[in-house]
Amino acid sequence: MLQTLHSDLAFSWSTLSAQIDLPSKWNGWPFNSGYGGDWQTSLATFAFSALILGGICLFLRLLYGPHGIWRDHEMDREAEETRRRERAELDAAYRAGRVSDAQYARKKRELEQ
Repeated sequence: MLQTLHSDLAFSWSTLSAQIDLPSKWNGWPFNSGYGGDWQTSLATFAFSALILGGICLFLRLLYGPHGIWRDHEMDREAEETRRRERAELDAAYRAGRVSDAQYARKKRELEQ
């Protein structure tokens, strides 16, 4: 009984799959669903993935980057204090003559960025 049921199901599945034309590629996408295909398909897959990852990076930068709406403002305060302290040390070293004019200008420009 069980063997007959199994053979009946197997037969109906094989006839059903023979009648339905299953597509081998995703319709409407610029690339296929596997590793096969030509180099343009592979390039489109990589470009699409890079576009998605770039969008995610920009979204996170907007949220957590400088002046972001979810950024911890304590981090900005600590960074400003550190920058102010380094600027004061640089000015003291310049007045003491330990730093040349070119080094002073370069380091000050680095601190202001």
